[in-house]
Amino acid sequence: MSLLVATDLDACLLDATGYRYDEARGALARLKQEGAILVLSSSKTRAEIEPIVGELDTRAPFVVENGGAIVMPEGHVAVSRADARRNGNAVSVVLGAEHARLASALNEIGGECGLMLKGMTVMSLQEIQDLTGLSASQAMKAQRREYDEPFLAPADADVEALRRAAERRGLRVTRGGRFHHLTGPTDKGRALVELLAIYRAAGRFFTVVALGDSANDLSMLQAADRPIVVPRPSGAPDPELREALPYAEIAPLPGPAGWNRAMVAVLDGERLPRAGEATKGGDRE
Repeated sequence: MSLLVATDLDACLLDATGYRYDEARGALARLKQEGAILVLSSSKTRAEIEPIVGELDTRAPFVVENGGAIVMPEGHVAVSRADARRNGNAVSVVLGAEHARLASALNEIGGECGLMLKGMTVMSLQEIQDLTGLSASQAMKAQRREYDEPFLAPADADVEALRRAAERRGLRVTRGGRFHHLTGPTDKGRALVELLAIYRAAGRFFTVVALGDSANDLSMLQAADRPIVVPRPSGAPDPELREALPYAEIAPLPGPAGWNRAMVAVLDGERLPRAGEATKGGDRE
C-alpha cells in the first residue's frame, strides 16, 4: 500500500523556536520522491499552515486547529459529505465547534472552576510574540481561530476539573506544547480517521505513519499503523505519550533532526526503540 505520513508541526517537523524544517529536508525529499502523502496536522490555523504547505509543495490535505477541519486541495480527491464546504481554492470538512461558541464556553469554564483562563484571541500581539517567538505577522495569523481556542491556565490549575467542565458542554480540553486547547468533540485522531475514510471512498488505501510530540497528538498516534513519538525540546519524550503508547517508537532526537532520522528509518525499513523499552531501566522523566 501507499504511505501516508501524518505529522505535528511545532517542536516536531518544525523546530521549537525558529519554526523551520531545514534539518528534515533529506527525509522530506525522499518522501516526495517515493510519492508518499504528507499530511500536516497541527493546532495552527489555516492561515498559518497554508504558507508551510506552499513551501513544502505537498499538494496534500492538511488538518487545522487540533482536528477542527480537514482542508482538501481542489481536485485532490472527490469529497461528498454533508460537513464539507467550499472555502476558497479548497474544500473544508468541518469537524469542530465554531470559535464563537468556544470563546464563550472558555469564560464559563473559568468562572465555574474559579480560574483566570486567557484565550489566545484576547491576547495582544505582543503577548503572543513573547510566548511563542512568532513574528507580528505570524501572531496575527495564529489569532485567526475558527475551531480551537488555545488558552493559558495558572500553573497549579486542576486540569482534570477543566476537562470535566468542558465535557459537560460537549467540548474537550487538551494540552499542547505551550497552551491548553479548548475544542469541539474532535481531535487530530478523528480528523485522520475521517481523512482515511475519504480516501477509501475514492479507492485509495494507505499504511499510516504518524509523528507527534505532545499530548494533543495522542489520538493521531493511536490512529496510525506506526506511531512515532518525537522527544520534547528537553530531549525526553512526553511522559503522557510514553505511558499511553508503550508500543510507539521514539525518535532519537527532538524536533526536525529527530523527525528526519525517524522518517529515514521508516523509508529504510528499520525500527526505532519503543517507548516501553525506554522505561525498563526505570527511566521515568
